[in-house]
Amino acid sequence: MKGRPITGEEFDRMLPTVSEVVGEAAAKSWRHYLRGLWWSGLRLRESLELWWDRDDKLRVDLTGKYAMLDIPAELEKGHQDRLLPIAPEFAEFLTATPEDERHGPVFAPRPIRPERSRRLGAHQVGAIVSKIGRAAGVKVHTDLLTGKVKHATAHDLRRSFGERWATRVMPQTLMRHESIETTLKYYVGRNAATTAAVLYAAVSGNTSGNTSGFDHQGSDFARSHEVAQKDRSP
Repeated sequence: MKGRPITGEEFDRMLPTVSEVVGEAAAKSWRHYLRGLWWSGLRLRESLELWWDRDDKLRVDLTGKYAMLDIPAELEKGHQDRLLPIAPEFAEFLTATPEDERHGPVFAPRPIRPERSRRLGAHQVGAIVSKIGRAAGVKVHTDLLTGKVKHATAHDLRRSFGERWATRVMPQTLMRHESIETTLKYYVGRNAATTAAVLYAAVSGNTSGNTSGFDHQGSDFARSHEVAQKDRSP
């Protein structure tokens, strides 16, 4: 795996570097996008295909008790229509958007040079996320033979999501790998100590699955959500 899950501290380092990579005018949309990747676990192309109000695209469904993703078969690796739950943190992130703004694409990171492109493609977005990772000094892989360094990418944000959730639910539920073996290989075995802590907490009667690490993630979300709200202010 030529990459790895990044830590909350590393993600926090990426956010302040956004403006120096994309410019101040576009920075707000890119910070919103990075937070969305962090909390959703979406693949890069999925994130750019996520809409509020199009039935033929990957769509947010907030009509029921729980927020869901409505996924058309042509966009899903398993090649079937699916209505799937999303992480509570991502649901809270989405519902922070005022109702009158819930139209069009959920994520629309602005071009650095808007005169050249109205909407960026997946390749362009991926390259800019990598530049942000490089600017923040978040290294995820170093080739031992060549010394070449790979910095954080959009997929490493997805890996981080997978690792955070692997000890709380069956990871296939949120990662949506076509093969469960893929999910188990990359996420479940990465932190046996954390997994054991959750198991022991459950045995002792703490069915919520909370640990100090998870509480820290909750505070991370509160801090990130507070900053996101400031980004939304005029």
